[in-house]
Amino acid sequence: MRVVEGRIDAIGTPPAAASGDAVVDGGGGTLLPGLIDAHVHLLPGCTQLAATFGVTTVVDQFSKPEVIDPERAAATTAHAGQGPVRADLRTSSIGATAPGGHPTIAYSPLPYVTGPADALPFVEDRIGEGATHLKVIYDDGSGAMLDIPSLDEATIEALVAAAHRHGLPVVAHVSTARGAVTVARCGVDVLAHAPFDRMTDGEVRDVARAGVALISTLSIIDGFPGPDGVMPLLAQPALASRLTRRWRRVLDGQSRRWMPPGAPDGAAARENTLALFEAGVRVLAGTDAPNPGLVHGASLHRELQHLVRAGLRPADALTAATSTPAEVFGLDDRGRLVAGGRADLVLLDGDPTADITATQRLRRVWVLGREAELEAYAGSPAEREGITWLNDSTAKIVQAIQDSWPGIPAPEDVRREEDGELLGRVVPTSGGWQAVTTFGAALGTVSSYDDALDIVRTLGMSCLAEPWWARPLDQREWREVRLMEIRPDRVRLRWTDPMADQPPSGQWFDLGDLDLTLKPPAEPQRY
Repeated sequence: MRVVEGRIDAIGTPPAAASGDAVVDGGGGTLLPGLIDAHVHLLPGCTQLAATFGVTTVVDQFSKPEVIDPERAAATTAHAGQGPVRADLRTSSIGATAPGGHPTIAYSPLPYVTGPADALPFVEDRIGEGATHLKVIYDDGSGAMLDIPSLDEATIEALVAAAHRHGLPVVAHVSTARGAVTVARCGVDVLAHAPFDRMTDGEVRDVARAGVALISTLSIIDGFPGPDGVMPLLAQPALASRLTRRWRRVLDGQSRRWMPPGAPDGAAARENTLALFEAGVRVLAGTDAPNPGLVHGASLHRELQHLVRAGLRPADALTAATSTPAEVFGLDDRGRLVAGGRADLVLLDGDPTADITATQRLRRVWVLGREAELEAYAGSPAEREGITWLNDSTAKIVQAIQDSWPGIPAPEDVRREEDGELLGRVVPTSGGWQAVTTFGAALGTVSSYDDALDIVRTLGMSCLAEPWWARPLDQREWREVRLMEIRPDRVRLRWTDPMADQPPSGQWFDLGDLDLTLKPPAEPQRY
């Protein structure tokens, strides 16, 4: 294959290399077209992160312009040959939902659709924001034993008609088998998820006859840790080693968050995906990143594993992440290795048609002929902004959940009775309660609520005078330190090593750039 100016110039017996050509030896590997994730939600820098894992196109299924616009501008700049390599993106912009409907909890404030009369102006507003397809939400919460407002069928039909008038495909969020049949009859083009409850044979036939496609999103179950307490993505060495330390820390923190008992096993969604596929429904690979446990780019490789586990052949799973989403979303210049197509390319070690996990063994990635470099993302402003945005969004969602359901466990401040001085916090986790300092460092092990309170009251202030161990995220070794000054989002440290090169008063670190622990750490995990 020869690539010229970001396009595939020739395939097959290569012509003689021209002067100045760079020659890549792909011996022993497999060359794939760039992968496409058909269901993501944007966060700052996600297109750069996705590209490092071989995902060269992301299809956003609900984001707001304040996130879309800078990410699209950065991708446009990258595609012009400037700045770090980024995946291309397509977006629905804001999805159509009823007032107070899903996902208000994450995206409010946002424009709503109150009835059929709102359909055409809503669609035209999304087109004005650069939407390439329309997202509609049909979910009354019954799939999760909730009761939330939802669009009615007449409004969905009006939205579909308005979108199709402008040439936009329509993607529908539903969570139940019954909902999938309803939106299929309303004329939508794509289901955003495999239903979470088992479909009957009749429901499978009804959806298949309507000609809709399906985005699988089987990776949603990766938001729950395995029996060993490790998030599934971190249990894949080839993927975990490619994640930056900041993202590994995000996933590790998510593994300890409070969760209701009984994690879903995803069996119904897998069975539905296979049944629909066998009925002739086109299946697209999509992850729903950045939901808990999911990371842009990395999680698509897990999605391919889930598709194979569901019963698809490895070659079918690869098609679900390449040519099928390109076809469904009208991306005619990608998804296949053909002359004239975009030079979005992934070079792997091994044969993914025999072993789907070979997609994780990434050797090199190119977007429009430019090579993506993992080192350009690690520690970059894009990485920092993305994780900060995710943390802020998560805090907003958690607060909204607590406001709606006050009985759900929530972090609590622990203060000294005599003067109200903040001593630390107790935080609910999947295994109990964790005592933490005022700046979030763990004190002791996860325990009962009362024991965690006692730990904070006993150690919350006195431990600050003890030696601590710190490791900046750009370093591999832990070093002993003293805490000189503490703020909620940063600390000033002084290394105890008398030979350390440091200011006399110590050095400030943002907590996002530092691992801190009270006890001498064990040998750090090597990925």
